[in-house]
Parts: sequence; structure tokens; C-alpha cells
Amino acid sequence: MKIRRALMTGVSYMLPFIVFAGMTIALSGMYVQYISADTAAVTALNGFAWTIMDLIPAIFGAYVAYAIGDKMALAPGFIGGYIASHPVTESAAASGFLGGLVAGLIAGYLVLQLKKVKLPEFLEPIKKTLFIPILTGWALYWVMGYPISLTVGVLNEWIIRALIQLSEMPEYAFLLGAILSAMCAIDMGGPIGKIAITFVFAVWSDPSGIGFVVNAAVFPGIMVPSLSVGIAALLAKHKYTKAEIQMAPGSILSGIVGITEPSLPYAIKDPVRVIGSNVIGAAVGGAIMMGFGVSTSGVSGVFGMPMASNLPIFLLAIGVGVAISVTTQIALKQPVSAEDIDPAMYEDFEIEITD
Repeated sequence: MKIRRALMTGVSYMLPFIVFAGMTIALSGMYVQYISADTAAVTALNGFAWTIMDLIPAIFGAYVAYAIGDKMALAPGFIGGYIASHPVTESAAASGFLGGLVAGLIAGYLVLQLKKVKLPEFLEPIKKTLFIPILTGWALYWVMGYPISLTVGVLNEWIIRALIQLSEMPEYAFLLGAILSAMCAIDMGGPIGKIAITFVFAVWSDPSGIGFVVNAAVFPGIMVPSLSVGIAALLAKHKYTKAEIQMAPGSILSGIVGITEPSLPYAIKDPVRVIGSNVIGAAVGGAIMMGFGVSTSGVSGVFGMPMASNLPIFLLAIGVGVAISVTTQIALKQPVSAEDIDPAMYEDFEIEITD
């Protein structure tokens, strides 16, 4: 449980950096492609965004460590995550995002153990601010610089090569796209979806561009749930409560910008039909997206469209996913009756946006 919580914390704190870097890369690329020739200022901004993206394993490692060992683990986790993407030896392979996770776990649990070590009373005041961070940072330098780089780094490279091979084989690529997209739709911003997003970020900055391909594949899983429940509620009002109908426009808008959580009230009330329909629609959309090799450097819903490598297929994948989900929901749901309506359920429901 603690490891899972640490993973979720790392992803949640890392996401704002991903959004900043991803949107900056996408918008600066759009400027160059559609508005003006390359300029020094835009080139510098784009380079800065890639620098932030390059630090993602370090940021991820820092906050995974923080979730386990508190503030004392932040710097060691960052150090280990940085080494994960910047090996200290020429013969070692970068372990990237996967290495950042390992660094965060090692740093966090090492700090927990060092907290238990008794020091002379006069040294206790500087134990937390000096000894533990420095000793843990040194340990992470050696562990991440050598054994982890030589093992996890090799594994990371193998995963990236396998992904590249899959993306070049549509008969298999579609399956990976379906799985990743379905994972995002199944719990609407929860831990299963974050695992899929974590997988995407693990290969985001690979020079091959595979990161942008798997990034596009999860867009249906992020957009379909909120879009489909809102559209279905407006099309089949006799099958939805008054509260669900009132929430529909907001849910549609949220889906457009890539926020999945507004679909939660619908899913809580009728989980099998709503979640099942969303997963099917998202899986088909993800399969289309990756089967055709669509890529995008954009993030968060509609903002991924301008940088899509194949905009018609991008829109087709989202549209087909939404259509399948809406049609399935309307077909499976039963008309509402008076006893189905519980206004308090919706009045008390609060959505916490974590993405």
C-alpha cells in the first residue's frame, strides 16, 4: 500500500511539470509550423521545455521518496532520479522513468532506516538537516550510478525497443493502444489510469518519438468517459436523473479539455453499464489511434489536437470511441424511476482534480 501511495504521489506532483513542458513543446512547435519561421526566442523556449522534460525522472524520484521518507528524502530522490536519466558512467544505459521510480523507493526507505539510528545527543539537531540527506544522497549516487544503471538501464532500453517494434506493427500496436486507453477509462483518474499515464511518461522523451505515439493512444481513455456520459444524458433524458442531466454540459466540457473525473457520479450510480461502456469505447479509440501510428506532443484533451500527426484519424478515434460508449450506455441503461433519484448523492459529491 505504501509503495502504491508513493507512486500515486510521485505521479500527482510530477503532472504539473509534464503539463507545462508538454504544452510548451506543443505550442512552440505550432508557432513554428503554422505562424512563423523558427525564431531564437521560440527555439530557446522549446529548448527550455525539453530541459524540464529531461528532469521528469528526477522530479518523479524526489516525490516518490518524499511520500515515503518525508522532506529528508526529497534531495536524495532527486539525485537518484537525475542519475537515472544521466548515467555517471559512459558504459551505463539511462534507466529513465523506471530508474526514477527505483531511486525514489530506495531513497525513501533508506531515510526511514537512517531515522532509527541513534546519534549522540549534541548531533541530533542536525541529524535530519545534514547527516541523513547527505548520507542518503551519497548512497543514491553510487547505487544509481552503477548497479541500477547497469541493470534497470538495460531493462529500460529493452522496453523502449519493444515498444518501437510494436508501434511499427499495426497488427500488434492496436492491442497496446486499446489496453492503455482502457486503463485510463476504467477508474477515471484513479490508480489504474495513473499506471497507464506513468507508462506513457516513461518513454515520453525517447528520441525515437515513441513517447508521443503512446501519448496519443491514451487520449480516448481520458476524453471518452466525461464526453460520453454527458452526451448520453442529454440524448436519453428518460434514463438519467435530473441531477445527471444538469451535470451533463459540464461533463462534456471537461471531456473536451481532458478531465475525466466528472464522469465519476454517473459511474458510482451505475458502475457496470457506465464504466463498461466507457472502457469499450476508449479501447476501440485507443486501438485506432495506435494502430494508425498517430502521435501528438500535446497534453490534456483538445490541446493535443493541433500537434497530432494525423488530425483526421485523431478525431476519428475520439469520435468512434465516444459514439460506441454513448450508444452502449443508452442501450443498456434502464429508465429512471422515482426511487432511483437521490439528490443528496449529487449535492454532496465533490470532485478532486488530481491530473
